[in-house]
Amino acid sequence: MNYLLDLLGILFLFPLTLFVIYFGKHLHKNEHKYYVIIGLFALLTGIYAIYLQVIGTDLKVENRVLYALVFQGHTTFPFFVLVMFAGAFKKKSKPKLTLMKVRRELAIIGFLFLIPHAFLLVWLALTNLNPTGTIAFLIMLPLFVTSFPKIRKKMHPLQWRKLHKWAYLSYAMIYIHIASITIVFNLMNNTGTELLFGFVRFGLYTAIFGVYTYLKFKNYILIETPKNTKTA
Repeated sequence: MNYLLDLLGILFLFPLTLFVIYFGKHLHKNEHKYYVIIGLFALLTGIYAIYLQVIGTDLKVENRVLYALVFQGHTTFPFFVLVMFAGAFKKKSKPKLTLMKVRRELAIIGFLFLIPHAFLLVWLALTNLNPTGTIAFLIMLPLFVTSFPKIRKKMHPLQWRKLHKWAYLSYAMIYIHIASITIVFNLMNNTGTELLFGFVRFGLYTAIFGVYTYLKFKNYILIETPKNTKTA
């Protein structure tokens, strides 16, 4: 059971992808309803996370499932993966067109789901635990705010694009956050099968970010290199 809970972020990629394929239009049409419902949920659970820390309750021990679903960032991870790959797939390819139609919505919802996890990790960062997640959250904050069309329209397109290039740094910080926590926690707390599983989990996350980096670099080369270069 614990193994499955530790892989929820990856496992959620499959149902979320299917949802985007079959219900992407519904998400786009009703985006604000999703924002309100998920935003309220995220705010209340975020406050709840801080409350538990104040009273000294270890939610990870008392309710492992709720802790994994809400406070470990597993719910938000697949949203950001799809946002990343939307910008990495080949131009005019079917996967890119499908994801780009709801990329904004996925980014906003992903950030909203990040709030409970962020509340908890900010608290932990203040107690000298891993700060990389906090840095990623702070980078994403202005990107989240300017993702709303009403805010975006008030900005110059070039200014908006320059700001959102910071997303690449946030992706890197997310990977460093996951990698450092996975490896450090794994080496300090696990032995035997648990130790092996920790490295398998690290390998899966590394593979996802590795494929993204490869696709992004490959498409950058294709864009930058003329298709028909003739020499005199």
